Amino acid sequence: MNGCSRPLVRERRNAMADKATIVLFSHVSNTRSITGAEKLLLFFAQELSPYFNCILVAPQDGKLTSQARSCGISVQLLSIPLLYGMYTPYAGLEADAQKFQESREYHELTDWLNSLRPAFVITSTCVHALPAMAAKSLGIPVIWKISETITDNEYTPISVGLIHRNSDEILAISQTAAACFPEDVRAEKVIQLPPSWNDKEMMIEAWSKLRSERRRELRVKPHEQLIGYISSFINKEKGLEHFVKMAVLVHAVHPSSKFVVIGSAGDKSYYERCVRKVKLEGLYTRFKFVGYAECLPSAYCAMDVLVVPSLIREGFGMTALEGMAFGKPVIAYDSGGLREILHAAGCGENLVPASDISALAERVNVMLAQPGLALTLGSQARERVDAVYGPAAYRSRLQGLAEMWNLRYCSAPAVREADSVVVVEPPAVQPDLPAASPFAAAKQGPAEPRRPQAARQSPRAGEAGARWFCAALLASGVKVLPGGAAPPGASAAGPAAVDGGARRKCLDCSEAAS
Repeated sequence: MNGCSRPLVRERRNAMADKATIVLFSHVSNTRSITGAEKLLLFFAQELSPYFNCILVAPQDGKLTSQARSCGISVQLLSIPLLYGMYTPYAGLEADAQKFQESREYHELTDWLNSLRPAFVITSTCVHALPAMAAKSLGIPVIWKISETITDNEYTPISVGLIHRNSDEILAISQTAAACFPEDVRAEKVIQLPPSWNDKEMMIEAWSKLRSERRRELRVKPHEQLIGYISSFINKEKGLEHFVKMAVLVHAVHPSSKFVVIGSAGDKSYYERCVRKVKLEGLYTRFKFVGYAECLPSAYCAMDVLVVPSLIREGFGMTALEGMAFGKPVIAYDSGGLREILHAAGCGENLVPASDISALAERVNVMLAQPGLALTLGSQARERVDAVYGPAAYRSRLQGLAEMWNLRYCSAPAVREADSVVVVEPPAVQPDLPAASPFAAAKQGPAEPRRPQAARQSPRAGEAGARWFCAALLASGVKVLPGGAAPPGASAAGPAAVDGGARRKCLDCSEAAS
């Protein structure tokens, strides 16, 4: 899904002169398709653009950079090595990180950042460590965005320690992604910001037309039920083989069912093995293998059931969220971020034990045997995920973060242009989320001159600033207690108290976790 309105692009450009500059680093920019991590970072940059002048840094031109430019986001191409050991830690990780800091690319990155001097940087994924290290060496604040689950082994503390030392804040996509950090680190600097979607790209009014057109292209008859699988890059960890084996069991009970596989082959030999399995089972005429889907709305609309058989603990699971946003019942393995999403949507019954292919098939058969139930569950899930993860909930969370980051790292509070402000109330299921701050609705005068870099480094931003921030939080409905003590009955997963020094604990929604 992608698309940006031209008037909004012009509006953002006109307002850039009054906004602090920040840099967002993407670890990839694929040319064949766009991954979940890329989509999340692009959406994040789009939503931050009303508050900051955003520059997106990517290693090469691709789908991500093309879509970013179309949205009016500046793009800088820089080749930056990735430290893959941050995801799968090993004994020599610390030494390798130091060697990376001796590389030509690291010095070029440091020189570029030093010449730009952004208010702060955001680096995306744990493996994109060099931007954080370079910024830290220059005294530039770092927000490290973690969207994946770091491998849990005896060397995990090395990876976690590197992230902790080279960040001012850690932005985790879920409780699952944040779980690797020690409790004291989570309390000090981890913020949970679950993702969302752009309603303008959902094409809601066209769903019926998209469904009929796409099913006709796939040669799926009206009475045939279509079970779908989607992954940007298909490899063993994404569980396509489990989907194929599940399909064999489902077809035995529902012989008229059909199956669609959407995504590029990340591991070609694995992908080809799965295709051969389909042929050997005599189901090739019941399957459609499709590459990268340019129009995701039509792909989701064509389906009756979506299956997410991921074999790893996903940090979140955007495919599942998108499926439910399109009103589809989602069946998934019970682990990681997928568990968080389905429980938040009230669909815990559609979780099955990890790697249990028979249980996966049984749950799909229930949906196919009761199409009315499947439609009802899909519709209810859409309402619930919209309340918990929808654009209104996301913007409410992000507005509080933008105001806080401006207070800490920039010279003036973050404010949208008055003519583009949309004040939203928090969803009813999240009474403890801060409402949109009244400070954002007032158009500010010209920004004050930026303070020298050294003066912007204090995370507390001074006593007066702390009082202003606490006043803003109080006006937004967040409890402010001395010393950071949590209010009675506060959920550990939900928003906690903010102390007199304006330190936040978590701006996440307690409904998002199991």
